[in-house]
Amino acid sequence: MFVGLKNLSNRLVRTLVPAALALVFLTGVVSAAVPDDAKKEYNRGIELTKAKKIDSAIVAYEAALKIAPDYVDAQINVGALYYEKGDMAKATEHLKKAIELDSNNVSALKPLGQVYFKAKDYDGTINALKRYTALNANDAAAWSLLGQSYKKKADEKNALDAFTKAVTADPKDYRTFYHIGNTHREAKRLSDAITAYRKAIAINPNYVEAYYNLAITSQLADMEKCVPDYKAFIKVATGKREWKSQVVQADSMVDKITKYLEAKGN
Repeated sequence: MFVGLKNLSNRLVRTLVPAALALVFLTGVVSAAVPDDAKKEYNRGIELTKAKKIDSAIVAYEAALKIAPDYVDAQINVGALYYEKGDMAKATEHLKKAIELDSNNVSALKPLGQVYFKAKDYDGTINALKRYTALNANDAAAWSLLGQSYKKKADEKNALDAFTKAVTADPKDYRTFYHIGNTHREAKRLSDAITAYRKAIAINPNYVEAYYNLAITSQLADMEKCVPDYKAFIKVATGKREWKSQVVQADSMVDKITKYLEAKGN
């Protein structure tokens, strides 16, 4: 019996947490209770953000908050910018403050969940995204991130439930089908894992990670039928520098399995 490639790919777990959180950008839709000077700084922050002058935008939002500390939209936007800069403590501080001011603000709950996930605070992510999805049940990305958080805590049942809601909200969410495949594979439900990986590939025929895990899972399920999946992985991954070593290993595996099957008479 041959041993498959050793390291199954989970590299896209991180991609569902965006590099930049969504900003509110509510120019002209702010409460009349906010002083004009705070609105002016807030609007300046928006324009600076659009111009990608992040540090200057933060200064503007902080100026707005100095004038009006209860300015929810400014709290959200500056929190998102601190996230983009990698300052999770500041991002969390401002997003939590926004929720304290408006407990059901969907513009703050989802980014806060993303910040917690980035900080590996999966309980925090779950708490924020459960509240968010209760208010917005059609956000596939939020359901998927919630599923990943449950998976990090080894809560397979709730992870699969969240993943299922993600692909129900967006049937073309190939990354979540990939996460479903990984969840089933780790539980040794190989047939279910293979089905999920194939769904991911059907939606995105260039999704290398899904081909990679499909080939290995297919070998675990039935070595005599896995060669086509290894060859499909080799085809899509060849020429990609980050997959060079796996392609070499897969090519060797195909050769070994082919010779084994020939010797066996298949």
